[in-house]
Amino acid sequence: MKINSDTLQFFNELLVNNNRDWFNENKPRWTAIQSDFLDFTQALIDAMTPLDPGLHNLQAKQCVYRIYRDLRFTTDKRPYKTHIACFLYSGGDRTVCSPGYYMQVGVADYGLQSGCSLGGGFFMPSAKQLAAIRQEIFYCTNEFKAIMAEPSYKKYFGDQFYSRKILTRPPKGYPADWPDVDLLKWTDYTTMYDMPEKVILTDRLFDQVLKVWKASLPLNLFLERAIEGIHE
Repeated sequence: MKINSDTLQFFNELLVNNNRDWFNENKPRWTAIQSDFLDFTQALIDAMTPLDPGLHNLQAKQCVYRIYRDLRFTTDKRPYKTHIACFLYSGGDRTVCSPGYYMQVGVADYGLQSGCSLGGGFFMPSAKQLAAIRQEIFYCTNEFKAIMAEPSYKKYFGDQFYSRKILTRPPKGYPADWPDVDLLKWTDYTTMYDMPEKVILTDRLFDQVLKVWKASLPLNLFLERAIEGIHE
């Protein structure tokens, strides 16, 4: 199972030709890339669902993002993203903010590196969800630390989360002298790993993506449990 061999070349060209004329001329290339990526994503869903039952209702077409950028609230008017991406969200409802598994392939975009960036966890939880996650970490600290200490987790993600912000002080309601207070200072609990470019266009990519996502699986299940019943 591989992604389309033209994927990286297409986005490298799109980076310097980000306009509708070029895109329309190269639309058949994009259609082939998108079709292969949908097949790749569906195979990932089928492989991950037995491990994370929250994925069981998903279809690839729900999980792969559109290439068109949202231009309503930005001064950057380039019409197209320079990557293709999927997000397998637990619970099967894309309208609900939840933990999940992410993969992005293309040129450096949306704050991620060129090539292939992937991981899991929870990006941009709501205030109530973040409060519930912090409470779960506080009450189940040893379990949370054991997840982060797993060799496969440390291999891919180290001891940091991919996060928009890290608080300088403990969240309200938590003691500053608690030994593990730094675990509560993240605003996102997202794992992220940059796949070596030599792997991206080979048939090794599928297994490598699964290895990275499986390394994030215990964290995802912990987060899913923490926010159970909170949907916003």
